[in-house]
Order: sequence, then C-alpha cells, then structure tokens
Amino acid sequence: MRRTALFATALFALNAAGCQTVNPSALASLGRTDSQTAGTAYTYYGGRAVQTLALPPATVQPAVVAALDDLRVQGVHQTRDGGSIVFEGTTADNRKASVTLRPHPAGTRLSARFGLFGDEPLTRALMDRVGVRLGTLPPAAVPIDPPSEPAGNPYFSKSAVPDSVMLKDQADAPYRGSGVP
Repeated sequence: MRRTALFATALFALNAAGCQTVNPSALASLGRTDSQTAGTAYTYYGGRAVQTLALPPATVQPAVVAALDDLRVQGVHQTRDGGSIVFEGTTADNRKASVTLRPHPAGTRLSARFGLFGDEPLTRALMDRVGVRLGTLPPAAVPIDPPSEPAGNPYFSKSAVPDSVMLKDQADAPYRGSGVP
C-alpha cells in the first residue's frame, strides 16, 4: 500500500509540473491575449483577426460601420447576439464579411473574417481603419482599392501532384482485380 501511494504521489507531481511548463506567450500564437497586452493586441489566426480596444462597444460601433464603408463592404446589416454586435456584409469581390464586437474587461474585443478562409491584408486594413476612425492611429487616406489577398483553400492544393501522374499506372493497366498494388 505504501509503495502504491508513493508511486501515485510521484505520478501526480510529474503531471502537475507538466502543466506549468506552458509559456503564456504560447497563448498569443493561438489568438489569445492576457490583460497586460489588451490595449493594442492584434492577432491573426485561422483566417480571423482579433484586436482588443480600450474603448466601450458603443464608441467602437460607429467607427466599425465607417471603416466597413471605407473598405467598400456593401449590404452591411447589424444584429445583436447576446451582448455582442455582429456586422455582416459583402466585399467588393462578393465574399462574405463578418465583424463582431464583444464586451471585454479591457474594453471591446473586435474580430473580423473576410471570405471563407480569411484575408489577412483586408482584415489588417479594417483594424487600421477602425483605429483611424477612433483617433488611436494617425489620419490616413482611404484606400482606393482595398488590399485583398484571399487565402487559398487549405484542404485542396492546386500545386499538388496532378491526377495524370498520380493515377498513371492505373490508367495504363488494362485491368487489375484490386486498386491496391
């Protein structure tokens, strides 16, 4: 019994020490920030940009509407989802745009996604335009053509091996009883 208790204690101590090895900076790479970086934190992960602003949502809301108009997002409609404000519209090249304002202990958390797989230059331009509209960034001219680089489909690559090469042996052989060589 004593040996089992000693083994269990040692195993528990190893597990507890393992949990403490996660560095807080690892959370930033996942799009999460701590309260120390909440004023200017901007992250882009998985096609979505997130930025925390030190202003209440009621102040940020008109700036977001104006920034979407600056970037030629059309048909913008606003809905409320609990405490969040969601803006949905269509970009100039007919992709879906979704911007969400959420209350946050530090102020407001602004998140944006353009298209199905994201568009980093366009989301960065939106965050910059919101900053200009709020006065936290210096004035800048509205871009004539909004910067856009739609992210490609991460599931199907156009640079993959073509079917003519991949299936060459199967197409050349008259008949095989099985698809596995």
